[in-house]
Amino acid sequence: MQYFKQEIKVGEASAPLTCYLPDAAPRTYFKENRPAIIVLPGGGYEMTYPGEGEPIALEYLARGFCAFVLDYSVYPARFPQALLEALHAIRFVRENAKEYGIDPAKIAICGFSAGGHLAACTGTLWNHACLDAYLENEREIYRPNAMFLAYPVINIASHKGSYLNLFSKREEDLTEEVQALLNLENQVNRATPPTYLWHTRSDSTVPAKASLDFASALAEKRVPYEIRIWSGDRHGTGLGNYVTEPQSAPLAPHPCASWVQESVDFFFKNV
Repeated sequence: MQYFKQEIKVGEASAPLTCYLPDAAPRTYFKENRPAIIVLPGGGYEMTYPGEGEPIALEYLARGFCAFVLDYSVYPARFPQALLEALHAIRFVRENAKEYGIDPAKIAICGFSAGGHLAACTGTLWNHACLDAYLENEREIYRPNAMFLAYPVINIASHKGSYLNLFSKREEDLTEEVQALLNLENQVNRATPPTYLWHTRSDSTVPAKASLDFASALAEKRVPYEIRIWSGDRHGTGLGNYVTEPQSAPLAPHPCASWVQESVDFFFKNV
């Protein structure tokens, strides 16, 4: 395996992209180009939680993906800094696809909680006019081919604190126009990529209604999607096992622990 870091520079700031590239294995299904996944940890746009970074990347690496983890800019950085970093990470992977043995048409993005909001932003805003001043005209290079959203923040009602951190904790900046833009169920369109999303039913930090709202918008626009609502009330379950969640005993994983394989199955059916 190759392991290295790449800085994703946007303006005067930069975000480290940690890269995990499997060695060539000619006898496997992936004889040439592999799919790729970019992981965006959660943390309320105040930090990026390590348990939703490398452990997730390694699970996808074991399933044949080239994996990347982006530690995007958080508070006091303001919107759209983190989004631009995520979009440029997608561009970086796509532009280097040949060198890394990646299929440029099979790049997924995976986000958790606030990272799920950021991932959903990449899939819904990559071609939005709000980014015209920041991105080049050839916008397809920034589009993810699939989204995996784990207990995502989707709208301000689901986690106001994340939105405040996006705007340097200045509540007066959360105007109706901003909320309309970043309540992401409003931004789903026919160019939104296929989406796998999941939540725990009684999540009290980010209510499951956020995922249901987004799934409803995907259905309305006829975007391929799959949603799983698991029993339980915990937020931030990560892999749903003892690797990322202290409450899970080695022999008693959370019911959601199958989600990684489910997302991979969804990916190969829809991308």
